[in-house]
Amino acid sequence: MRNTEIKRSNKLSKSIISTLAILTILLMLYYVVMRAFPMLQPTEEVYGSYFFPRAAWLFPHILLGIVAILIGPVQFIKKFRTKYLKLHRNLGKIYIISVVISGVLGMYLAATSNVNITYAAGLFFLGVTWAGTAIMAFISIKKKKIELHKEWMIRSYVITFAFVTFRVIEDVLKVTTEYSNVDVLTLMAWTSWAIPLFIADLFIQGKKL
Repeated sequence: MRNTEIKRSNKLSKSIISTLAILTILLMLYYVVMRAFPMLQPTEEVYGSYFFPRAAWLFPHILLGIVAILIGPVQFIKKFRTKYLKLHRNLGKIYIISVVISGVLGMYLAATSNVNITYAAGLFFLGVTWAGTAIMAFISIKKKKIELHKEWMIRSYVITFAFVTFRVIEDVLKVTTEYSNVDVLTLMAWTSWAIPLFIADLFIQGKKL
């Protein structure tokens, strides 16, 4: 009976993980295709009057963000890590470099924002946390703290995915609510990363209990 319950529990866990993985991939593809790729045309028509003066900062921020978003899921596949360890390490270096540079660029974009101070602060600390978690993941693996490295990489990708969460929920709120654009932007500047990061840490620390 005990073994049967364990098997059922494992099967349920795998089903949940598979469902979340599929949902993550679908949301990621939506963001990349519908929101990120169009921004790779740094013209005034695409960027608008708000972003175009800072196109030199925004373009690499988006490009490196796309790289990080696409690389992240592959790095968590155990079979891939085991079979292609060297490629895993090289992709990891590309991921960390992309995140750190894009995070710093994001800090500048936040600091030069004129929406409001709450929105700017949310995005600025998103950049700080994004770069910081990637740096901690790098330090952990250099010290051969593999489990610690995994934990920081989970946190890092949760924040990387915040860009997807931000735009997807922003699109939904614009259609389903009557909140102003500024209200939606201000809300998502914080909730797109702070809440997912908290939930991720609950799971990370909960496993240790």
